Amino acid sequence: MRAMMLPHQIEHDLKSNGGEYVIRNNGPGKKSGVWDTFGIVYNLSNVKLDYAACKSCNKVYTFKTSTGTAMISKHKCRVLASEVTCAKVFFKKHIITKQEKEMIMVAAADYCATDMHPFESLSGLGLKALIQIALDIGSSSASQVTVDELLANLTTISHNIDSRAQNGREKLTLILKKHFDSGLNVACTLDLWTDVIKKNSYMSIIIHYIDEMFNLYARTLHVKPVEEASHTAEMVLEEFSKDLAVFKIMADMHQQIIVVSDSGSNCCGSNGIPSAFYWLACSDHKLATVLTTIMNKTTKIENGIRSTPFY
Repeated sequence: MRAMMLPHQIEHDLKSNGGEYVIRNNGPGKKSGVWDTFGIVYNLSNVKLDYAACKSCNKVYTFKTSTGTAMISKHKCRVLASEVTCAKVFFKKHIITKQEKEMIMVAAADYCATDMHPFESLSGLGLKALIQIALDIGSSSASQVTVDELLANLTTISHNIDSRAQNGREKLTLILKKHFDSGLNVACTLDLWTDVIKKNSYMSIIIHYIDEMFNLYARTLHVKPVEEASHTAEMVLEEFSKDLAVFKIMADMHQQIIVVSDSGSNCCGSNGIPSAFYWLACSDHKLATVLTTIMNKTTKIENGIRSTPFY
């Protein structure tokens, strides 16, 4: 009776992680494919028993070398079958129907109209990534997933952005320190602008550097509002220097920095950026200014007749 019960005892012990029995590979040189999913059962005394067990579901079979693998090769593992089925469902490409396409089109229009988003936001990489992750989670779930349960609250999302931004700054700080310590130079592009609706002013700083393999990198250090009412050359220099200091780029490193900006007096004034950094005028800004001036011709109507274009 004990011999009849032993396979069931072993199986129960393996499934409950009882520790009295373990499954081990059947050693090298075993060519039968069955040993990819099966192993030999050993007891606590490291004695090899006349049993083999499935590594996935722990089903136990009597096994002796003399009898071969005919019995265990007929095993149908429910665990593996379930995993394969899930994988097939997950990776099988769903063909979008015309009705589904129409539903998404209407929902996208509602998204833009309800939340006042521009149509261009629908082609944004961030939105596409968010939708794809939601689709992947839904397709791998056995029950319905609601969006309210799936989406994090705004505070959590804000904290996540702040945390990731800080981690990114810390990593970039280490990279830039190594770069400056090696004596290499960097370039920074500086830009200031005012939005046409609320008249808020902003400053952006992008740093450009190469690694030892001459790969060029461009990293945005800051895009920030500028609260100062007067955008003087001195103010721009002060803000620029403070923003670099966030990344531990201090005054003794300024000689290794080339600053590129437009030719506005608040950027190229002698008591501003050029007094502490090597400064270069941005050729792109100059070309854009010339082309804009040339192309921005206008006309007027007098006595019902449109005039020739003029500047």
